[in-house]
Amino acid sequence: MNKKQKAISELIIDCLDNIQRNNVGEIINWITRNLIAKFSLANDYYLITDFTKKQLESINLDYSNRRNKKKINNYTFEHPIPAKVVLTELLKVKTYEERMKILNFADCVVILSKDEDKKLLSVKLRSSMPKNWSYFDNIFARYDQVGISVLESKVLMHGAIKR
Repeated sequence: MNKKQKAISELIIDCLDNIQRNNVGEIINWITRNLIAKFSLANDYYLITDFTKKQLESINLDYSNRRNKKKINNYTFEHPIPAKVVLTELLKVKTYEERMKILNFADCVVILSKDEDKKLLSVKLRSSMPKNWSYFDNIFARYDQVGISVLESKVLMHGAIKR
């Protein structure tokens, strides 16, 4: 966990305490989901699929530069475990250690082509995990279900964090 992620994790924990203390509805949940997404987007390393890597290299695009993520470039930064799922799990626990274990497990971003992202939409897995999946199971269960293969090598990212 880098310095930015540490700061964001503290905000997430404060939001979780606020949600459990005040139960004011969707707005704090939405803020917390965005912070959860930003937590993993702040990671220094992302993963990429073989398909996306080949596609972006064929147009000579520097996908390690977060600033290059634009609609015209046909890729996105995708979280293998949706922030909504992470938040649901975080709300089940109370201790700092349990919360950090949950956050750290989901601390992953995959550079995914728009075509691969559409595969997740086509089977209604864009914001959920497969039915029989449990937290701490295979982080790539959604991808496996639609045939998306993630490379093991990590991409060192630079540039401003983009969602």
